[in-house]
Amino acid sequence: MRVLIALAITAVFTGCASLRPTAGPGRSFDFQRDTFAFHNELVFKVDAPPNNSTVATTAQTLERPYQRRCFIMAAGAVQFWKHARFEPNAPAISRRELARRIRQIRDDATWWPSESKNKRVAIPGFTGLRDLSQHEGALLRANMGAGWTTYFHLRKLPMPFPPSPTHQERLCNELRDWLRQGHPMVLWLYNFPHVNINHAVTVYEEIAPSAPQQVAFHVYDPNYTDAPRTLVFDFASRSFSYDRTFYFAGGPVHARQMYTSLLR
Repeated sequence: MRVLIALAITAVFTGCASLRPTAGPGRSFDFQRDTFAFHNELVFKVDAPPNNSTVATTAQTLERPYQRRCFIMAAGAVQFWKHARFEPNAPAISRRELARRIRQIRDDATWWPSESKNKRVAIPGFTGLRDLSQHEGALLRANMGAGWTTYFHLRKLPMPFPPSPTHQERLCNELRDWLRQGHPMVLWLYNFPHVNINHAVTVYEEIAPSAPQQVAFHVYDPNYTDAPRTLVFDFASRSFSYDRTFYFAGGPVHARQMYTSLLR
């Protein structure tokens, strides 16, 4: 228990350190090209009112529910954007070899710098992650990692320690800096002790806010495949808020950056 508490305190304080974005592939993150064509599914009932927003269906029928993978999918979108080289006109490879290359990209950490173009993992026959996951969704789901990591990993030890308004403002400014340099960031959105959201998204674009003293961002939400969702930072309250969705009533959330180092 003492070790866990020490690790939690370390994670909280290292979470205040400013890290620079690592080099990307030299192109902007595009929702229609760089996200998965299938969605993450929920396991537990969530406290959110019904609304008109629904999860888009995948291009192919899921052979089994793909659950508890929001962290894997949010990080995976960045990993493929950074470490893969899609070659739509190249000859196809065997599914066994394609599975091996998917695992290779999965094992290239999200925070590692992108390799030079000729050293990235080649994915022949596809234009991007969306195209790959439309045609080889089952292969991706089988090779992207286990769902238990959504709940159990060291990065989530700070959950009982709500980030301060100063931390949230610093994160907003750092996020804007990353986006100006063309690099998306994976964020963990949660509330505690009332856990009405515990989710990972990929922030990839700053957009015009709907009100003064605010900053708005487009995010890839792994629970959806149809369009980006919106995350807002309000400078008056120095807090983030997230869209109303089918699983969350909308409103304030705590935000922490994820997969920017070995421990964070």
